[in-house]
Amino acid sequence: MGALRIAFARAAARAGVLGSIAAVVLLLAGLGAGVADALAGASTSGLRAELASTTGTDAAARWQIRLARDADAQADAAASVLDRMIVPHGAAWTRTVETAPVDAVTEDGTAFGAVLLADAGVPDRAELASGSWPDADEAVSAAADADAEPTTLHAAAADALGLGVGDVVVLQDGDGPRRLLVVGTWSPVDPTEPAWFGEPVVATGAVEGGDGPFLVGDHAMDDLPAATIVRWTATVDAGDLTPQAAAALRSSLPDVEPALRAEEAIGTDGLVALGGLGATLDRMLAGLGAVRAIAPLPLLLLAFAGFAALDRLAALLASSRRGETVLLRARGASAGRLARDTALEVLAVGIPAGAVGAVAAEAVLGFLRPGEARVWPLALVAASVALAGAVLFAAGRAWRDATRPVVRGSGDEVGRMPRLAALGGAVLLAVAAAVSLWQFRLYGSPLVRSAAGTVEVDPLAVLAPVLVLVALCLAAQLLTRPIGVLLERVGARPSGLVPALPMRQLARRAASYSSASLVAMLGVAGITLAAVFAGSWQAFDRAASAVETGGDVRVVLAGRDVVRDDDPLALLDPFAEVEGVTASVPVARGEARIGSEPTTIVALPVGAWSAQAGQHDGGDVAGDGGGEAVEELVTSGEAAAPALPDGAEAVTARVRIDAPAGTPGSVAVSAWVLGAGGAASRLPAGEFAVADGGGTAEAQLPDASGLRLLGFAASVSGAQDADDVTVAIDDVATDGDSADAGGLAVDGTVELSSTRPSGRIPTTGDPAAPLPVLLGAALADEIHAGPGDPLAFRLLTGGADVDAVVAGVVDTVPGVGDAGIVADLGALSRAAFDADAGVPAFSERWLATAEPDRVAATIERDRTAALTTRTAADASSSAFIATALAALWVGAVGALLFALVAVVALVAALARARFGEVVVLRVVGVPAALQARSRFAELAAAVLAASAVGVLVGALTAFVTARELARASVAGAPAALPVAAHVDWLPWAVVLVAFLGLAAAIGAGAAASVRRVAARPGLREEER
Repeated sequence: MGALRIAFARAAARAGVLGSIAAVVLLLAGLGAGVADALAGASTSGLRAELASTTGTDAAARWQIRLARDADAQADAAASVLDRMIVPHGAAWTRTVETAPVDAVTEDGTAFGAVLLADAGVPDRAELASGSWPDADEAVSAAADADAEPTTLHAAAADALGLGVGDVVVLQDGDGPRRLLVVGTWSPVDPTEPAWFGEPVVATGAVEGGDGPFLVGDHAMDDLPAATIVRWTATVDAGDLTPQAAAALRSSLPDVEPALRAEEAIGTDGLVALGGLGATLDRMLAGLGAVRAIAPLPLLLLAFAGFAALDRLAALLASSRRGETVLLRARGASAGRLARDTALEVLAVGIPAGAVGAVAAEAVLGFLRPGEARVWPLALVAASVALAGAVLFAAGRAWRDATRPVVRGSGDEVGRMPRLAALGGAVLLAVAAAVSLWQFRLYGSPLVRSAAGTVEVDPLAVLAPVLVLVALCLAAQLLTRPIGVLLERVGARPSGLVPALPMRQLARRAASYSSASLVAMLGVAGITLAAVFAGSWQAFDRAASAVETGGDVRVVLAGRDVVRDDDPLALLDPFAEVEGVTASVPVARGEARIGSEPTTIVALPVGAWSAQAGQHDGGDVAGDGGGEAVEELVTSGEAAAPALPDGAEAVTARVRIDAPAGTPGSVAVSAWVLGAGGAASRLPAGEFAVADGGGTAEAQLPDASGLRLLGFAASVSGAQDADDVTVAIDDVATDGDSADAGGLAVDGTVELSSTRPSGRIPTTGDPAAPLPVLLGAALADEIHAGPGDPLAFRLLTGGADVDAVVAGVVDTVPGVGDAGIVADLGALSRAAFDADAGVPAFSERWLATAEPDRVAATIERDRTAALTTRTAADASSSAFIATALAALWVGAVGALLFALVAVVALVAALARARFGEVVVLRVVGVPAALQARSRFAELAAAVLAASAVGVLVGALTAFVTARELARASVAGAPAALPVAAHVDWLPWAVVLVAFLGLAAAIGAGAAASVRRVAARPGLREEER
C-alpha cells in the first residue's frame, strides 16, 4: 500500500476526531473574527454617533482676532495654517467676519445697533424666508440702483425691526452714511449646528445692543466704526471620522493657535482659541480607550479555551492512533513524517473550516450591523491563528507520541518532563498575572494618561483580568488530584458502587479530565466575570449619565445668554403641560473664572429640584456631601427678592426725572421680576420724556404664580451729551394698592448720562450678603477651598463679579461632574442684578419624568423654538461599550462551547480507554444500568465541580478587576462617584443553565452508550 493511500486510510479512520478539530477551528475562527471585527467597527461607529449627537460649540473649534487692514493677506496666512494642520485629519473650516453692533437707523427713524456678518457658508446652513441672497445677480442690480450694498437679514430681526425686502438701513459711518438694501430674509435651518458655534444672534436675531445679522459681502465692512472680528471655525463631518483621524486631529488642535500667531499677516493682538471640540474629542478618545481596554478579554478568553479544546482533541487523536503509531514506527516511519502527515490532515480539514468560520462571521456582522465598514484582515488573522493552533497542537502531540510509542493508557500519557514543563508554564503565567494585576491596581485602571495628555491602554495592566482568571483556573487544576482523592474517600463511606466507583475514577484518572475541566472552568469563570462587569458598568453608567444630564431630560435652548427684554419662557414653564413631566426647572449654565482658573457654574432653583430628588435619576444637587449646606442655597434663593401677591395683574411705581432744563430725550423704565424658578425677566413699564419730569410706570404681569420683584431699571436715550439725568423710583403698588408694607418698597435714584445710559434700583432690604455656593470636590481641592471660605468669581456671560461663600463641598455637580459651582438661580440673578451686569438667562430646562425617551421625542416633535434634548441614554457610554460587553459575553459563551467540545472528546477517550473496564464489570455481575449511572455520575461530578470552581474564580477575578474596568468604561465620570459591584444575573443564569443542560445531555449520551455496550451478551475486550 502506498504512502498516500495509507495517509488517506488513517485520516478516514479518524474522521470523527478530525471533524471535531475542524469544528473547533471553525468556531475559533468565526468567533474570533466576529469579536475582533465587531470591536473595530464599534470604535468607528461609536465615535461617529457621539460626534453626530454633539451640537453647538462642543463640536467646533474657533480661532478669532480683529480683522487686519490687509484682510486678504490675513486670510491667506490663516488658510495655509489650517489647510496644513487640520484638513488632513478630516476637519473642514470656514472663515466668517462679524461686527459689533454698528449705529444704524431705519428709513422711519428707528435707531438700533446692526450686526453685520460675512459668511459664504450661510446659504448651505440656512433657508430663505423671502427675497434672495446678497450675491444673487438681481440683488446686486437692485442694490446698485439704490446706491446701497445688498444684504439679507435674519428673519427674526426683520420682524423685530419692521423691515422687509426693499427697505434701506443707514449705517452711521464716520466718513458718511453707508446704505444697506434688504434684498431678502433668512433663518438658520438648525441653530445648534456646530458651524454656527452656538451664537445667540443666529438663533434669535438679537444680541446685547444689536439686531441681525445682516448678511453682506466682506467689502461692506471696510472701515466701519465698530470692532470687526474675523473667525475661523473648524468642524468635523461625523460620517467620515475614523479613530486614527480623531486622535491626529486632537493632537493637532492645541498647536493651531501658536502656528497662527507665528504668521505675521494674521497678527497676535487678541488672538484667542475657543470651542469645545478638543474636549469632545478627548471624551470620545477616552471611550475608544475603554473599548481597547475590554477588547483583549473576549479574544484571550476564546484563545485560551479554544486552544485547550484543541489540545484535548489532539490528545484524543494521538491516543486513538497509538497502535498505528507503534506499527508504523516499527516499519521505519520517522516521528517527523508522522507529525507532518497529521499536520497535513489538520490543514486539509482546517483550511475550509477556518474560511467558512471567518466568512460566516463577517456575513452575520454585515446583517446585524449594516453600514459598518468590515475589516477583512482581522478575519484572516483570526482564521490563521485558529488553524495554526490546531496544526501545532495536533502535530506536536503526534510527534511526541511517536517518540514514546509505549504508553501506559489513555489520559495518562503525560510523562515527567511534560508535567514539569506544564508546571513551569503555570508558574510563569502566575508570575505574569501577579505583575499585571499589580500594575492594574497601581493605576486603578487599564487606561493611563500619557505625557502628551492622551489616554492610552497600558499593555500590561490590560491583560490583568484574563491572566488572573487563567492563572486561578490553572491553580485550581493543580488541586484536581488531591481533591479527587478526598472525594474518593468520602465516596467510599456509603455502601454501593455509586458514588464510590465514580469518585474513585475521578481520583485515579485526574489527567484524563484535566483539559475538559480546565476549559469548563475558563468558560464559567468568563461568564461570571462578564456578568459582574456588565452589572457594575450598567449601574455606574446610569449614575454617571444622570450626573452629566442633570435631569431625566435635559432641554438645551439655543441663543440664550443674558436677559434682555420680556422673556415669557422665564415666567411660564413651556414644558409643564407635556404629558409625563413631573417637574421642570430652569437652569443657567455657563463659564466662570476664579482668578484665572476656568470653571463651570450651574444655577437652578435648588429647593424645587431637591424636592424632586427621589423622583428623577439626576439626584439631589447636594449629592453625598452637601445635605446641610444645600439649605443655605435654598434660603438665599428665597431671600433673593420679595414676593408679588398671587393673582396680581400689574405692578406700578412713581417715576421722577430731574435734569437741566431743555435736556432732550426720554427715559425707559422696566420692572425686573423673578419667576417661580428664579429665572429673571425684564417687563416694560413705560417711557417718559425727560422734559415731563416723570410719571407712573406700570408693568403688566403674566398669569403666573410665584413672581417676585427684583427692582426697576431705567435707561435714557436721545439725550446726547447729557451728564446729569437723575431718575428716582418709589411708591410701588400692585393693582393700585400700595405694596410698601409687603416688602416691595423701592426707594432709590440712579444717575444717568450719555456715557452711562442705564441703571438699576433694587428692592430695599438687607445689604447683599455673599452668595452661598456649593463646590465640586475636584474644584475645591484644586483651589484649596472649604466650607466657610470666601470666594470671588466672574461670570463670563454678563460679566458680573460675584462675591460668594463656600457653603459646602459635594462629590458631584449635576450637569457638570466633579469640578463646578452650584448656586441658586434666583440668588445668582439677584447678585448679577445688583452688580449692574448682564443677568444670566437660563439656557436649559431640566425635566423629571418616568418616561424620558417619550418625553424627549414629544418635545423634539412639537418644538417651536431652537432646542435640543438629551437624556441619560444619550449621555451613556453604551455607544462604545455595548458592543465590547456583547463581545465579552460572546467570548465567555464561546469558551463554554469549547468546553462542550472538550467534554465530547473526553467521553470519546473514556469510551475507548475503559472498554475493558466495562467488560470486567459486566463479567463480575455489575448491571448495565448501574454502570451507566456510574459513568453519568462521574461526568456530572467533574462538570459540576469545574463549574463551581469557575464561579469562584470568576467572582474572585471580578472582585479585583471588574469595578476598575467599569470605571474605565465610562469616560469622564467623576472620580468621586463610587462604583458598586452588581451582577447581571439573568444572562449569567441562562448561559450557565444552558451549558449544564448540554453537558448533562452529553453525559446522558455517554451513559446510554455504556449501557448498550454492557448489555451486549458475550462481550469481549478484543471486540472494541
